[in-house]
Amino acid sequence: MTTKKIKSHCRYCGQDTNHSVLSEHNESSRDEYSFDRVYQIVECLGCDTKSFRDVFEEVEHAYQISDTEWEVPTSITVYPRFIKDHRSLDGEYYLPSLVGRIYKEVLLAFQEDALILAGLGLRGTVEAVCNDLEVSGRNLEIRISKLATAGYISRKDAERLHGIRFMGNDAAHEIKKPKTAQLSVALKIVEHLLSSVYILEEEVQDKIDTLITEFDQFKSLLDKKLKQFTAGDELPIIGLFGRDIRRVKDSLAVLETELMAKIDSGEITALAKGKVDKYHSSKHDLQHYVLS
Repeated sequence: MTTKKIKSHCRYCGQDTNHSVLSEHNESSRDEYSFDRVYQIVECLGCDTKSFRDVFEEVEHAYQISDTEWEVPTSITVYPRFIKDHRSLDGEYYLPSLVGRIYKEVLLAFQEDALILAGLGLRGTVEAVCNDLEVSGRNLEIRISKLATAGYISRKDAERLHGIRFMGNDAAHEIKKPKTAQLSVALKIVEHLLSSVYILEEEVQDKIDTLITEFDQFKSLLDKKLKQFTAGDELPIIGLFGRDIRRVKDSLAVLETELMAKIDSGEITALAKGKVDKYHSSKHDLQHYVLS
């Protein structure tokens, strides 16, 4: 038996793809209201995603388009519902619990055509990211600007996020329904934020050498480097880090100051401050550290 094939939207692929019909049930009526209806379980031939399809043909309202042809108004609904031309955010599992939950509710509202709620939810997602990153401020306008000054996003990204804020404010205070096209762009902006702050940050770990500006990252790399040496070795940071010194070069002064403070306070015990002297061909004296 040949499997029936159709074109249908795949929520995973984010576009219309070829599907095979796994199961099909037909219903028709020619009594009070004439219609044909087909219920189908379909499977995407590209990614194997399953969907349920409801095809409703209003035979009652068919109209003639030529001497021999009739057009039958047809509505097709695919479940779970989808956002047209949208693909699921890859790496969504990296999102913090609350941020991820709000983001999923935004998608659900958008899928169900609850556009005012979706607009509010996108603004709420930005608020949730600020809360998670502990970016404070008396209003969202200030907090978005602080995301940029703290280095989480670019200035251009901040400008776009202010657009999300405007749209959310209109939805909340004026009960203004955003257009689908507006929401589609706004969703891309918020997903770019989530990807930049959370997903890419996780995916690059131990795969790509990035600049280190935070002490926790500096301490993590330092701990790995110390395993290559033995107790009693005395070296400056440049000697401990080797070629990875390039990753901390721009922030080394601040990071090393914090390191020495934590050594003095006893918070870090794997190192002790040693001599201040030249190292190899260095132009200046460098603080050395003795491994415990």
